[in-house]
Amino acid sequence: MIERDIHDVARIHDGDQVGRLLEMLALRTGELLNVSSLGCGLGIDRQTAERYLAVLEKLFLVRRLPAWHRNSAKRLVKTPKVHLCDSGLAATLAGLQPDDWIAERGRFGHLLESFVVQQLVAQAGWTDPDLRFHHYRDKDKVEVDCVITRGRKVWGLEIKTAASVRPTDGRGLRRLADQAGGNYQGGALLYDGASVLRLDQNGHLAVPLRKLWEL
Repeated sequence: MIERDIHDVARIHDGDQVGRLLEMLALRTGELLNVSSLGCGLGIDRQTAERYLAVLEKLFLVRRLPAWHRNSAKRLVKTPKVHLCDSGLAATLAGLQPDDWIAERGRFGHLLESFVVQQLVAQAGWTDPDLRFHHYRDKDKVEVDCVITRGRKVWGLEIKTAASVRPTDGRGLRRLADQAGGNYQGGALLYDGASVLRLDQNGHLAVPLRKLWEL
């Protein structure tokens, strides 16, 4: 795709740099997007890095997940997250192997987050195209990995690689509920366990990841 399809969507003379950008994004998937930092790492200016990023989006290799804020105008200026759409490709470019699941478990957190976000977006495409996807992060660095909206209605999803849960895991969902107020419809923590558990007193549940494909 980098060698051939790229020329169908933009005038790019150095496809190698776009490929290097994709490798850098694989190491940062599920993180806040910093275009200036990416450009610095590639030795190019921010404008060029932004153009290359747009090309990767047009090739459906990369997805920007915009920030959610209760003030719609502020959503436009808050930092998005970046996700590689193909988590298998992201793992390969990041040098991760199946045997690394235990020894390098910490590195799989963002990878799993990108995988789940892409699965949710894909399912919404054929079940409810009106759903929109965001992430939440406030000044206290409290986060929710995936915020789903339909009009003013808001749902939250946290994604964890752990096989157990703690009450503190629902902190981001509770903060999102406070911010969304009466528009908040509920939320859940997706985790690597086997049982549906009550997460807190707010009605949030911890739900096994496999439930994504049992709906």
